[in-house]
Amino acid sequence: MAGSIRLFKIAGIDIEINVSWIIVLVLLTWSLATGWFSALYPGWSTATYWLVSLISALLLFVSVLLHELAHSLVARRRGLSVHSITLFIFGGVSNIEQEPTSPGIEFQMAFVGPIVSLLIAGIAYLLSLPLRGVNSPITAILTYLAVTNVLLGIFNLIPGFPLDGGRVLRSIIWKVTGSLQKATRAAAIIGQVIAFLFILWGIWQFFGGNVLNGFWIGFIGWFLLVSQVMLQSVFRGVTVGEVMNRAPIMVPADISLQKLVDDYFLRYGIRSALVTQDDQLVGLITLSDIRHVPREQWGQVPVSRVMIPLNRLHVVSPQQSLNDVLPLMVSRDVNQLPVMQDGRVVGVLSRDAIMRYLEIKRSLGLEDWRKAA
Repeated sequence: MAGSIRLFKIAGIDIEINVSWIIVLVLLTWSLATGWFSALYPGWSTATYWLVSLISALLLFVSVLLHELAHSLVARRRGLSVHSITLFIFGGVSNIEQEPTSPGIEFQMAFVGPIVSLLIAGIAYLLSLPLRGVNSPITAILTYLAVTNVLLGIFNLIPGFPLDGGRVLRSIIWKVTGSLQKATRAAAIIGQVIAFLFILWGIWQFFGGNVLNGFWIGFIGWFLLVSQVMLQSVFRGVTVGEVMNRAPIMVPADISLQKLVDDYFLRYGIRSALVTQDDQLVGLITLSDIRHVPREQWGQVPVSRVMIPLNRLHVVSPQQSLNDVLPLMVSRDVNQLPVMQDGRVVGVLSRDAIMRYLEIKRSLGLEDWRKAA
């Protein structure tokens, strides 16, 4: 994610914060100090309100990090490569390099996040019980963590992309229909319906006198709707073949990681490459895969030993609608998908290619690229 700063690693996963996270941290701290804590715990000094608010805001983001880390560790356990976790304005996102290969894996990866949030809420609540009735900062922080993590867990179970509940729903439909594409389309439609219901509910609350509640409920609906409808309107009628890179970099499976880095990644400025053997696609290798191997071993380790094998990659065709494929990339922050037709590679769909397409449309001032063409 652009504008992100790497902080540290946990279990080999880069932990990053986006600059937008700092804005949210400041606003949340201010809101808690002047609103939540001052209303519920009168009599503290101004410095106490601000200190407790800052600690609470930071611990909330730790909770979000643990939520995302649960997604990532389950993905790693199921053989999927995880590059990083980024905290940003809307919470957190796990950069998982591949899509889950079965509905069961999808369900486990999605469901574990809300479960962790609810567990954190339970632990915070239990820790606060001995302090009940005590007007102390520790009580306030634990109570805040319990409430916010319950809300975080329940909110993420709403069945709409890009929330975990949307992926849980997709995994169930995928299991029933046997088709990931049909499941993605159905989950997206259901998510839009739920988003509209939240917006209507928010409007009802707003004009019913609950102005603040109405605003936040409406905002949730708007967030869910924009996450889905905006991209669908931009890419309506656009196929994968129109946006994909038709000349992707492909590397032999038997070369060393050192040769891969020197002759391909550094020379061409790429972050991933398709891997071939006897002119057949056998996998994909990314920078994050290479980073898991000690530098001194790069000269001896072949690409085939580190790459993501083909059977763990989600492959798309050039005729597929970009609107059908995008939820696969957005929901799990997948950066690239191989494009194949009749058993051979015809291109690769990447986030960079999609961003270039959008940038061209914006630069030309085109509302409808296809009409202009």
